[in-house]
Amino acid sequence: MDSVWSQIFYHVWWPGQGNDPMYLINQQMNRDRNNYYGNNYTPHLYSNGRDSGSNPATWRDDARSITNEISLFTLTSISIKEGRDITVSVSAKSLIDTSPNTELKLFVAVVLDKVVYPSSPNGLTDHYNVVVDLLSGNSGKKIIFEANTPTVESFNWTFPDPWINKSIASWNSNELKIVSWIQDYNSKQILQVFKEVLE
Repeated sequence: MDSVWSQIFYHVWWPGQGNDPMYLINQQMNRDRNNYYGNNYTPHLYSNGRDSGSNPATWRDDARSITNEISLFTLTSISIKEGRDITVSVSAKSLIDTSPNTELKLFVAVVLDKVVYPSSPNGLTDHYNVVVDLLSGNSGKKIIFEANTPTVESFNWTFPDPWINKSIASWNSNELKIVSWIQDYNSKQILQVFKEVLE
């Protein structure tokens, strides 16, 4: 939206032996999000909630087609990282009132810029923009807007032990992002997104 483009990746339990650590550390989140999109193969990209398949050329074309869309929503976040603890404050605003019957959801994800998995069964060792957790819950947090009135949501989160005690995958905690988005849960359309890089 408004020339913002951000990719995030969930991990699945196929086609390998189901031993991908990025899947195993948060199985429920990865399964819930995979099932929400109805995905049954990998790699598989969804652009703005629409199916972009597995062809990189289609991925590029779909990204270009939506980055200049204008959104009725604005979204920002301010986060503080202290050791393993992260506090996130997200502010969202709409130019119009939204109906309580509209299933608008706020999602807030902790994302690692790069995870290296040397023993990957499929030979892909470098994984980018890996979703660690959804602070807003796997189904998002319902949000209703009054025109031009900011809505603020706060989240507190601690890095789970399996990520801290990593043994078969490596990552750098300085390469951490908070990606927030507003999504129409019924149509799957992404209405606005904001990416914050943590220092």
